[in-house]
Amino acid sequence: MRLYLLLSSLLIIFTSCENSTVAPNEVNLGLQFFPIDSQSVDSYSVEEINYNNDGTIDTNRYFVQDEWNDSMAIEGGVKLEGYRYRISQNGQKQILSTVVKTRTSKLAKLKLGNFEEIKLSFPIAESKSWDGQPQEFEEDEFTIFKAFQPYELGDSTILNAVQVIQEDNQDSISNFDQRIEVYAATIGLIYKVSSQLEFCRDTECLGLQKIEFGRTIRMRREFN
Repeated sequence: MRLYLLLSSLLIIFTSCENSTVAPNEVNLGLQFFPIDSQSVDSYSVEEINYNNDGTIDTNRYFVQDEWNDSMAIEGGVKLEGYRYRISQNGQKQILSTVVKTRTSKLAKLKLGNFEEIKLSFPIAESKSWDGQPQEFEEDEFTIFKAFQPYELGDSTILNAVQVIQEDNQDSISNFDQRIEVYAATIGLIYKVSSQLEFCRDTECLGLQKIEFGRTIRMRREFN
């Protein structure tokens, strides 16, 4: 009888272990760098510099704001849907595009209009790489840099941040391509630079990195 009870108890323990699921540790995975909150409004100040073929330079400053109007559970995660607005210096507001924010325990995606990128791949780990635009014909490798480290943003220090190097080609004689995003724990994206420039390739200016055309955009998180 005692042997039967002992075997029964062991069977119950083993069965319970097999049937139980352990929730993933969000902090260890790094999910806090891409928070999902349908009540939040994500606002950024933007500086956009356009280098024109005629040698002129146009600089525009404005704000963009992501507002959410729908939240839904998906397999393994959550998805937010809303609109990205452009707000001028005088307060004029217009829709730029739809915006969809998706997070699972494996990845974080942002879709603006029809353009989608995998912003983060979980778990966060130094030097981890993935294809940020898997829908495109050519692979676009994104890489984690300085994970779980402080980041200086203006006069402030973000204690826990992660940088994503989408591209950092600064040595080419024909073009310049730098795309970097910085994410802070519990906040999300706090800084982004996207600079894609084409240099003069004529004999007299080859290698001088004289800009012929291109665009640089810097986005910085606005804290209320």
